[in-house]
Amino acid sequence: MWRAVNTDSQLSLTALMPHRAPILLLSGLESFSSEEARATVAVREDNPFLRPDGKLERVAYAEIMAQCFAAGAGASLLAAGDTCASWGYLAALRDVTVHADALVGQCLNVSVRVSARLGEIAVVDGEVYAEGQLLAAGQFKIFMPEVTA
Repeated sequence: MWRAVNTDSQLSLTALMPHRAPILLLSGLESFSSEEARATVAVREDNPFLRPDGKLERVAYAEIMAQCFAAGAGASLLAAGDTCASWGYLAALRDVTVHADALVGQCLNVSVRVSARLGEIAVVDGEVYAEGQLLAAGQFKIFMPEVTA
């Protein structure tokens, strides 16, 4: 079951995930379930992955998708009455394809879905869109020691 949330600030996002400025890239968590999450990212001028030409470094897509997972997992844990994981990390990337660059001023829509859980590792598929255009997609593995399958 999807749950809509209202996390319009980084303050509320920090209650869901261990990320802090300046590496906290999400702008808000739009919805979540135990296996899926949707979030937004406003590409601002203070983004640490922004290049001088106004384009986002392509490596940022992996971090954005991982943060979407982290926020969704944190929200799901809190909704179940548990505490959020205090740390975890992006362990591996697979088949990540970048189709286009994100530009400063754009709002990115991010979605992730858990395809498998292997002990303390979640295998996650993710996509990043801007204005209806697929910018990047891929699979990644997240290690979160406090969350087990």
